[in-house]
Amino acid sequence: MKNNIRISGGYLKGKKIPFEFKDTLRPTSSKLKEIIFNWLQFEIKDFVCLDLFAGTGALGIEAISRHANKVVFVELNKKNYSILTRNIKLLDIKDKSKVIFKDAFEWIKKNDLSYYDLILLDPPFDQEYELKLLKLLSRKNDVKPSCKIYLEHSKFTMVEIPEEFRILKDKNVGDVRALLLKKK
Repeated sequence: MKNNIRISGGYLKGKKIPFEFKDTLRPTSSKLKEIIFNWLQFEIKDFVCLDLFAGTGALGIEAISRHANKVVFVELNKKNYSILTRNIKLLDIKDKSKVIFKDAFEWIKKNDLSYYDLILLDPPFDQEYELKLLKLLSRKNDVKPSCKIYLEHSKFTMVEIPEEFRILKDKNVGDVRALLLKKK
């Protein structure tokens, strides 16, 4: 493990999340994490979050560091799942975390989303997952009316936001577009 991501805020600020670099794993930059959590700073406390396509878990771990109550991480890559599970143990946040080894699309279809205050969507780029995820979420009747949905995608990919969603925040940072959405 040669790479690390720093936790940028909260009570775990400065701690490192080790990960193995590979093309399929693209952790959210510190600058972007700062922007996201500034958007949510007055409401993240006590949130229950869902981190789909968790990868390194950087977004969900950052949420815990900023006092989210609980994060459910869903990750299908076995190596990422193992490293994430180990990092949660090392950071001593097991009591606020649940890591699930499952396909995100299948997990959404089969589970109740009414518990979640924030859904973090950071799927692999250039796979056209963004629109599929949003369409799937738009058909779910159990998403809380107050639930915020964070979506990260390549700014070079045109992602049509379904009409069921309202864009609350929208920001480009480097090659990444970050959106904070809410169902209408």
